[in-house]
Amino acid sequence: MPATSLGNNHITDIYMSALSSLSKEDKIILATKLLNSAAQTDKKKSKLDLRTCFKGDWFEGKTAKEAADELRKSRTFNRTVSTW
Repeated sequence: MPATSLGNNHITDIYMSALSSLSKEDKIILATKLLNSAAQTDKKKSKLDLRTCFKGDWFEGKTAKEAADELRKSRTFNRTVSTW
């Protein structure tokens, strides 16, 4: 895989600059996580799908129109506007 660069800066140099202020312990933890991530090449990387992420949480089994109607009906307005 080709190295990614931004202008004259290599992407890893940019990250190193940003992470240089981390403590030694934090750098070791980060390095361990990076190595573990690189070692898990067999696993498929799934994209975040918001529909499945919240499945069952909101309006299960309802159409978009039914869900929107329910939201509109549930609104409550308790603000009073004073007259001048």
